[in-house]
Amino acid sequence: MKPGYRFKLCIYLCLFFFTNYAFALDQSYQKFDRLLQKYVQVAGGQSKVDYDGFQRDRKELQEFIQEIEAVTRPEYDRWTQEEQLAFLINAYNALTIELILTKYPDVDSIKDLGGFFSSPWQQDFFQLFGETQDLDYIEHGLLRKKFQEPRIHFAIVCASISCPGLRKEAYKASSLEQQLSQAMKDFLQDRERNRYLPASRTLELSSIFKWFREDFEKNNGSLEAFVAPYITSKPEERRDILNNLDDIEFLDYDWGLNGRK
Repeated sequence: MKPGYRFKLCIYLCLFFFTNYAFALDQSYQKFDRLLQKYVQVAGGQSKVDYDGFQRDRKELQEFIQEIEAVTRPEYDRWTQEEQLAFLINAYNALTIELILTKYPDVDSIKDLGGFFSSPWQQDFFQLFGETQDLDYIEHGLLRKKFQEPRIHFAIVCASISCPGLRKEAYKASSLEQQLSQAMKDFLQDRERNRYLPASRTLELSSIFKWFREDFEKNNGSLEAFVAPYITSKPEERRDILNNLDDIEFLDYDWGLNGRK
């Protein structure tokens, strides 16, 4: 091997390994965790996002997104189910924030970002497993398609007021079960989004339960069976929901930006 070629090969290999090391995924998600700690305020099942703060630290957010984009499909396929879920949830939430920042502060709703023929969730603006993708691919093509886990609907956040609250911490494989359960309870116990009216024996639920009803009924048999253990603490009301319910109404969805005023 010629000395000049050997030198070039050495430089190439150093750059290759340095680049991959620089963007290697940290599965404790410390970078994203720090941003969430700084710029998300949580009250019960709701949250307010400081998009001005995320804008100031956008470089760090984009560095985290580069780590997401550097993950290969073979690497992802070797992970446990919990590792895959945590990765996809964090990716969805980080990318949604980045999508908002592409037009912020001139955006009042994520729906403002859709194209003439497509929704904001169908905008191709990031790489995943080496291909250009949209948010719908993560939600419907991966999360809903592969995992029988309805609680993901309380974990992925669409940057809107009626959405479940964005957690003030990243999702992690080691604590995923607890985090998903808490996100579900926080959302179902938020009386602005979900409630049971015993006088009329009526459930008033977020439209999320209408849009994804089949996900919630798949392993529970009915929507009532899914929500009853969490929407009220009173045993008699739980029995009424399961046995004597008169109606289910779905509340209007507020697509306004979940930003901090």
